Amino acid sequence: MSCTYRNNYFESDEFLELSLHGLSVIQVPLHTLGAYIIIMKTPNEMGKMKIPMLLVHLTFALYDIYTTTLAFPIIIFPICSGYSIGVLASIGIPISIQCYIGLTLFLLYGPAVTMFFENRYNYLVRLDCEAHSRRFKRAVHYFINYFITLNVLMPSFLNMPDQSVAREIALKKLPCLPLKIVNHSKFFMLGNEYLIFVCSGLFTMFVWTQVFFFFAKTVNFIFGIKSQSQRTTQLQRQFFIAVCIQVALPFVFFKAVCLQISQPFLVILAPAVYLTSTLYTKHFDIAISNMSVIMATSHGLFSTVAADS
Repeated sequence: MSCTYRNNYFESDEFLELSLHGLSVIQVPLHTLGAYIIIMKTPNEMGKMKIPMLLVHLTFALYDIYTTTLAFPIIIFPICSGYSIGVLASIGIPISIQCYIGLTLFLLYGPAVTMFFENRYNYLVRLDCEAHSRRFKRAVHYFINYFITLNVLMPSFLNMPDQSVAREIALKKLPCLPLKIVNHSKFFMLGNEYLIFVCSGLFTMFVWTQVFFFFAKTVNFIFGIKSQSQRTTQLQRQFFIAVCIQVALPFVFFKAVCLQISQPFLVILAPAVYLTSTLYTKHFDIAISNMSVIMATSHGLFSTVAADS
């Protein structure tokens, strides 16, 4: 394994802390405004979408607020370790608990988006959407999704190394790791990095298989229906496209220049690709890790801006 350590400002705890503080100053008012708009300004004809929209919004907001005001995680890949410099660390909350909460809050985006598209599928496509049996099946479906989300990382947390020897393991795996990081009083190692990525990968497949199914069924319905008025059909199509943009916008941004599609600017995908690639490159760069945390934490901000605009 190799390291790139420049010992500059972008690799410092101060840079990450200041950046996340800055994001929180912007995000908290915007998240509050977004929640207000969803609760108070959602048209009556879209009432059945209010709860799924609010759930997606609050999932973004909760993760953002946790990361930018409570945790301030310093993440070290590819050995899945790090430490916290936030409020929770200062009041003595164990780093393992902080890590579990942070990762789980991030993964909760999966069932929130699944519920979002399932809701559209249920009320547009299903003829038995109001049947008692259908409601029971939906409740079971939601329970399974959230149960898996809350427990998918348990194998990793149950296989954590003894934290008394975590520093030795970290230096053995990544000998070039700066001592000021390894010797940090809050240093924490999660465990086998391959197990973490396997669990996360299977969870991602589980979520997006469902999302694709509900999305495809709904698109096929609203673009193929002939039995209702043209205006109603057009409104359903416009609304569905709008909410899809709201969900997708934080993932990938495109900009048109001279009728060309520029290179995508990635908010979630870029950090995920980088962190995953470290498993293969065996290369550690704390500056890029810090930037990845900042980018991932800005996800909810972009989603809220998309929803409010």
